[in-house]
Amino acid sequence: MKVVSPFDTSKMEKFWLIIRLITLLLITGPYAYTQSNLAYKTSAIQLGIVPGLSTNGVNPGEYYNLISINLFTGYGRSTRYLELNGLGGFNTHSSSGIHISGLANFIGGNGQVGKTDVEKEKIEGIEFTPELHGFQLSGLFNYVGYNTIGSQISLGFNSTKNYLLGAQIGGILNSVGSFTSGAQIALGVNLTKQSMSGTQASLLFNTSGGRHSGFQLSAINHTGEIGNPKGPAEGTGTAVQLGLINICGNMGGLQVGLINIGDRVGGTQVGLINFFKNEKVGNFSDGPAYGLLNFGYFIHPRIYVSDLFLSNFSINTGKPLNSRVSEAKRHVYSYNEVAYSRNYGTNNGMIWGLSYRTGIISYYKGIGPENRKNYYSISGEVGHINPNLDTDNILNLRYALHLETGFRLPPKLNSIYPFIGVSFNYMPTYFGNFIEVSKSPTNESRIWPGLSIGVMLY
Repeated sequence: MKVVSPFDTSKMEKFWLIIRLITLLLITGPYAYTQSNLAYKTSAIQLGIVPGLSTNGVNPGEYYNLISINLFTGYGRSTRYLELNGLGGFNTHSSSGIHISGLANFIGGNGQVGKTDVEKEKIEGIEFTPELHGFQLSGLFNYVGYNTIGSQISLGFNSTKNYLLGAQIGGILNSVGSFTSGAQIALGVNLTKQSMSGTQASLLFNTSGGRHSGFQLSAINHTGEIGNPKGPAEGTGTAVQLGLINICGNMGGLQVGLINIGDRVGGTQVGLINFFKNEKVGNFSDGPAYGLLNFGYFIHPRIYVSDLFLSNFSINTGKPLNSRVSEAKRHVYSYNEVAYSRNYGTNNGMIWGLSYRTGIISYYKGIGPENRKNYYSISGEVGHINPNLDTDNILNLRYALHLETGFRLPPKLNSIYPFIGVSFNYMPTYFGNFIEVSKSPTNESRIWPGLSIGVMLY
């Protein structure tokens, strides 16, 4: 199962281009002319209304401003300490300090503004790398044309073209074009194109295209890889995905959700349904998968009789824990089982039941016909027992601890395992009429030993 990023890079680049163009038209329209070719200067403070109507004159793009305060929009080569704008601020080169605007902040525009044709030819092919070392706060949009070392906070969108060392907090979308070390927090979507070290938290969707070390919290989480000190994606850090749907490529950490999807999974999955793929490479132990159903390794139907029900039908799914450990003495698996139980023509007060069981099963490890010739298992179970055919709003819970052993039939029937198991059962409110082993002082709960005999199809 190959897990790919749900984002089309070309579409994302077009999206950001449109957003930038629209915002630039709103805040820098009054300054749609080229700066004259003068040497760059330093201004202690710029006070302005719009670009061209400021204390820096008609060529504000020549100035490094220590402080810039503008009624509507501000424009300059760089700001060092503080910039305040009623609508928006635009700095063509690397800036630092605090940048606050009503609509938008831009760092990194046209790096050739104010250059002659000769100067443009000299710098052609040189990478333009405007950075933010500081803080951006706006009502709609923050943009940095290369690296952000600091924070971006907006009610709408935050975008860093290359890497982020710090945090993005946005109402709609946070985007980083390379890697992130820090945090992305949004009501909508968080996107890091490459690796992520830190936290992504949103209501809708988180994605990181490379390795993630840290934490993802959202309705849908996606990452290319989660590391593990041992096993698939070996590394020094690991990560946790917590959401309704979790998707990962090589997964060596922890997924907790309704649906968990992994490619090579050496970590742990906890969910309603788990999908995983195991590859027989390496020499390490895998984490378990806990869920109603696990898809990726074995599915074993089981039919048996028990002390409570004449017929029990179950599906047993599991995941290997040590199949890649060459020196292991036995094959060990985590497994989960969902069962439906039914009585016919009895008057013991128990008509049907549903139960869930999780545990560990260990098969004999041998060569050829001797391999997996027997097994034993230990598991815990919780289930509901209904006293009549119709359902009601009352839960009649039974808890049990099971010990079980089975063996494989001769070669022509080697997919069949007869088994026998004993159990220790507890019901807080017992309503049957044939078990009188142990009563509590209130005469409502029961504790009793049980027995089950049946066959499992391997």
